[in-house]
Amino acid sequence: MSLPYERSTTLAFTAGSNDFELAIAVAIAVFGINSQAAFATVIGPLVEVPVMVALVNVAFYFKKRIFRNKTALPRPAPIFREESGN
Repeated sequence: MSLPYERSTTLAFTAGSNDFELAIAVAIAVFGINSQAAFATVIGPLVEVPVMVALVNVAFYFKKRIFRNKTALPRPAPIFREESGN
């Protein structure tokens, strides 16, 4: 797809961490609060945070290796709203 670093890493991390709150709610609703499935889905986000921090470091490594010569995305122009003089 040839996306720049900023977009590719943002999309990867967003896609990788979506919907864990929903998974916790569904597991508790379906299996009950004392089930092993509910316990596993609660522990999942506790494991996810250190894994995501490690993956951020991996992304920084690949930024230096793969995206070395790519230019950054241009910053969007600021949006100014005109105030009505009523």
